Amino acid sequence: MRVLRNRVVQVRRFGGPDGLEVIDAPLPTAGRGEVRVRVLASSLEYTDTLIRRRVYPQTAARRPPFVLATVWSGKSISSAMACATFGSATASPI
Repeated sequence: MRVLRNRVVQVRRFGGPDGLEVIDAPLPTAGRGEVRVRVLASSLEYTDTLIRRRVYPQTAARRPPFVLATVWSGKSISSAMACATFGSATASPI
């Protein structure tokens, strides 16, 4: 039997790259109006650098630990509602 894993890059403290860690997190479930996505590829980009340094205005109020996930590609695997189209999304990777 294959064990599903949810590996994520988490900001455990603001600052340099030493504040990032790869962890196994619980698999999320789709709530009302949400879609669960299997992330096939992801990357860290310049925006993530600003977020981890706590200089990105839109996320400056966030408190560690949290998951970085500004750029990713994946496949919908479950949802709590029928979806016909996808636009821009805010999501937590699985």
